[in-house]
Amino acid sequence: MEIQTAALIGLGALGITFGQRLNACLPRGNFVVIADKERADRYRRTGVRANGALCDFTYAEPAAGKPVDLVIVATKSLALAGAMEQMAAFVGPDTVLLSLINGITSEEELETRWPGQALLCVALNTDATRVGQDVTFTAPGVLQIGERNGSASPRLAAVEALLRKAGIACEVYPDMIYRQWNKLMINVGLNQATAVYDVPYGGVYAPGEAHDTMMAAMREVVALSQKTGVCLRQDAPEQWLAATTVTFDPQAMPSMRQDTLAHRLTEKELFSGTIRRLGREYGVPTPVNDRLYAELCRIEQSWN
Repeated sequence: MEIQTAALIGLGALGITFGQRLNACLPRGNFVVIADKERADRYRRTGVRANGALCDFTYAEPAAGKPVDLVIVATKSLALAGAMEQMAAFVGPDTVLLSLINGITSEEELETRWPGQALLCVALNTDATRVGQDVTFTAPGVLQIGERNGSASPRLAAVEALLRKAGIACEVYPDMIYRQWNKLMINVGLNQATAVYDVPYGGVYAPGEAHDTMMAAMREVVALSQKTGVCLRQDAPEQWLAATTVTFDPQAMPSMRQDTLAHRLTEKELFSGTIRRLGREYGVPTPVNDRLYAELCRIEQSWN
């Protein structure tokens, strides 16, 4: 099996960061960005750039779609339902689906409509920051991928081959549920603390209240994971911090702080919302995430 055609929906920071390399890798026309006419015209008019380089994407309207080998979903979680409608014509019975959306639920939503077609994926270690349609990054990130059942399938090998050919760092794991929870832990701490305290990466890496809150929120995820059977390592927050402190631009910021600065609704339901819900289900206290959730609600309400 070989991935010869691919489509991307969602030109946020991750979509642009990974999309520009896939676009350069595949023959012209074999990689398309799914966008309605109004959005595509805007992209053509303003341009889409990665580290200052123009991304010469081919745009395809939803109604004109035809099945491709791979569809990459890089929208916000709040836009997933609409994205599924727009990408429907691009999904055939053998199309592989790859979601770059934060959290642990997007693959389940994709599987509800297209059973058995989604790989599990985690995007990690990128400091990509989007302003308008311009993305800058110093750490391009890595994609961790795998089958839900841990098997080494032909389609998994084909996706890995394409990503490596495009120059995208790719790691294949049989324990992707664990990997997704580890990413959830990072998002719950990093994204929410930078948004609530209104600081870039450097503001939560340095000692202080923002740092302490970030780490405490992550530890609640670790505690909850023990009850669910995922069982993150007790030192997982410290391991992540040690691995990323030297690679991230201290002035860059994760997606949730980008959202609050732009007055966009945040993905709080994916992060503290999920942890609070599961905490109630498993009897695990989540006071830090309760506070972060309330603060994010207050921030969003202040825009009105």
